[in-house]
Amino acid sequence: MLDEQEFARLSAIVSGRAFGTGQTIVQEGDEAVLLLNVTSGTVKIFRALPDGRVQIVGFLNEGDFLGVPATSTYAVSAEAVTPVEMCAFPRRSFDRLLTEYPTLERRLFELATNEVAAARDHMLLLGRKTARERVASFLLTMAQKAPCGHNAATPPRVHLPMARTEIADYLGLTIETVSRTLTAMRKENIIALESANEVVLSRPDALRHIAAGDG
Repeated sequence: MLDEQEFARLSAIVSGRAFGTGQTIVQEGDEAVLLLNVTSGTVKIFRALPDGRVQIVGFLNEGDFLGVPATSTYAVSAEAVTPVEMCAFPRRSFDRLLTEYPTLERRLFELATNEVAAARDHMLLLGRKTARERVASFLLTMAQKAPCGHNAATPPRVHLPMARTEIADYLGLTIETVSRTLTAMRKENIIALESANEVVLSRPDALRHIAAGDG
């Protein structure tokens, strides 16, 4: 947690940014002049492949940062999936604060470590898991990112603002496979599809077993 002085210094350098659906936020390889924090909405991050295609490597939601690693350029491109609002910190000003406040530096290191862990998990997802395991893992991850306030007495509800094609790209699957897997889970009463963008995790324990390779 930040103390009042640290919070005041951060507030002095922050500015607000808003992006419409489909708008580019940063481009891979551009100079990383800003550290960005998502305050509302969903952002997809992706990398360009040598053959010109792109690979979605993650989705950012409220509280997630973009541009954390201490590199001179952005390692990924980012695009708004929904209307997005962000806090922007000039990297040079932010870096100066890190030298003054070790708490901030430790927090940034934790964020960078989390990004590395997320990248490792995504590699495992694409390399070792079946389609069913990938979809289950994705739903559980999105549930963990959902805003706090969920009633433990009711099944978790997941909002999926991204298109099925984007989910398929992220999971390394075809859109047909994603749709077929979700339908199968619905028929097994593991999930309920209230709409194209709303999924109720009727049996989260079953999803966890599937994601772990036990179901």
